[in-house]
Amino acid sequence: MTWVTELAREISGQVLTDEASRQAVATDFGRLVVRKPQAVVRPASTEDVSRLLKFAAKHQLTVATRGAGHSQTGQSLSDQIVLDVTSLDQINQQDDQGLAVVCQGGVKWRALVERLAPSALSPLVLTNNLDVTVGGTLSSAGLGVASWRFGTQADNCLELEVVTGAGEIVPCSTAQNRELFDAVRAGMGQFGVITEATLKLRRHRAKFRSYYLLYDDLNVLLGDLKLLMTEERFEYVESWCVPCPQGFRKAGGQRQPFAQWFYPLHLTAETDGTAGPDTGEKLRGLKFYRHVHTEDGEIGEFFTRLDPLFALWKQAGFWDFTHPWMECVLPWHTAPVYIGQMLQMMPPQALAGGHILLWPARGGASSLPMFVRPPGDFLIGFGILPAIPKNFVNDLLPRLNQASQASMMAGGKRYLSGWIPFAHGDWRAHFAELWPTVVKLKKQFDPSGVLNPGFVKYE
Repeated sequence: MTWVTELAREISGQVLTDEASRQAVATDFGRLVVRKPQAVVRPASTEDVSRLLKFAAKHQLTVATRGAGHSQTGQSLSDQIVLDVTSLDQINQQDDQGLAVVCQGGVKWRALVERLAPSALSPLVLTNNLDVTVGGTLSSAGLGVASWRFGTQADNCLELEVVTGAGEIVPCSTAQNRELFDAVRAGMGQFGVITEATLKLRRHRAKFRSYYLLYDDLNVLLGDLKLLMTEERFEYVESWCVPCPQGFRKAGGQRQPFAQWFYPLHLTAETDGTAGPDTGEKLRGLKFYRHVHTEDGEIGEFFTRLDPLFALWKQAGFWDFTHPWMECVLPWHTAPVYIGQMLQMMPPQALAGGHILLWPARGGASSLPMFVRPPGDFLIGFGILPAIPKNFVNDLLPRLNQASQASMMAGGKRYLSGWIPFAHGDWRAHFAELWPTVVKLKKQFDPSGVLNPGFVKYE
């Protein structure tokens, strides 16, 4: 009897070994790493997850936890067992008075938003892509356009049910089993599998108004962002860097394409629908280059505002390209020089179907130990998010690795959901004084090294 046959007897859910099921989880959103598992497990319960991890430890097998597969460095891939948690997709309890909801880890954020909409409730932070899982983004921190104010999605988690790498089912929160609670939130699936989460909710207003502003000077934009975060004029703040190609110029003895960079800023306020906000007051003192557009709509339209963009990317084929994203969090004082240098070295065609993201943050908005970031009252996130054909990726990766190294030289820290080609020394430097704790927690909660091996290099 093979181990796959034996495992199928242990699990009440599905253990899939057909070619189509295995091939469907052989790569991730990054499209850079390929690993085809020997089996795909779709658990029917938390107990199934526990039985699987105990079985894996006993038979010296490894398990990759997979939600929507939005990772980029193979975090959700395995050549042995993939645990597909999307089968754990139940929203179990909604407390409108206590402003909380209990759901399983495989629930997609879109399903949760739709479930809460009739009660005019929503999570405090939503990712731009709603088709990722609750457990997946809590494991990577989870950032959105309200993070400047409310921190990460994992900061707004009240309680978790976790299956450790040893197969133990453990409830945890700030009040019980705090060590595990702090380890799994933004822990990149290294210490346990999130099977259930209790999330904090907020009451939202029925409508929104968004101001589309354009800046032609990064330093002016940063000054306005600090003012906006200090005064809390808007619920949602989002910004990008966009190139306006200018042609070719000589660089390194060759004529190279170059661009003038501009910075769109979208500022969104929730409204009750009877009267919009006072535009003059909302935009008072801001030094934008141009006020391009004002958009009004239902709040649900705002939550799904990027769906048309994702649809275009899919129609154009960009969704199936490689996505070696380089995301970092920078100290405010080093951000202008670093970002300016990165944009200067970035040919406008290098992103293909991607974009360059800016997201401002208040340093105290998050309290997650595992979400490593620079100190400071204000921080700025910077992400180079390309979508390019795979035959061009080898030309781009050295440039992205250079940007990654430069971000750390500027006092920044990498956001770990992207392309992270770290060696052991890089991981030690990333976690710094927290590294001994990370190693201890790994040995404590995943003593057999079952969970998601190969990403964090402990030795």
